[in-house]
Amino acid sequence: MSGGFLVVRRGGATWAVAHQEVRGLARRGAAFEVTVAAGALAADEVLGVAADLRLHPTGGVLRRYWPEAARALAVHGALPLILIDALAPPRSLLAESPAPTPAPPPPSSPSLETPGLRKEGSS
Repeated sequence: MSGGFLVVRRGGATWAVAHQEVRGLARRGAAFEVTVAAGALAADEVLGVAADLRLHPTGGVLRRYWPEAARALAVHGALPLILIDALAPPRSLLAESPAPTPAPPPPSSPSLETPGLRKEGSS
């Protein structure tokens, strides 16, 4: 596979995704978000674009110890990297969804023992 790869670092590991599978790239504070078919991926650093990588099959040894999907292994400069599948990226690369906004508490009903309130039917 050739045509260019976006090379990123996340959690001390180096990853690549084929450029044609990248749908978006945005800065998120000190980190980056890479959008692919499966959703948003988080990256600590963008190392650049590699025009071509010499790809090697992942092999059974990697699959035995790391069950995540990977397309291939390569070396970028002196860094080993994993070429990811944009349809099934490793969980460690998935961007955390923003925490849902907490729902407001339900309106409280006044207690029947609240002074000054009368029970229904009482006068």
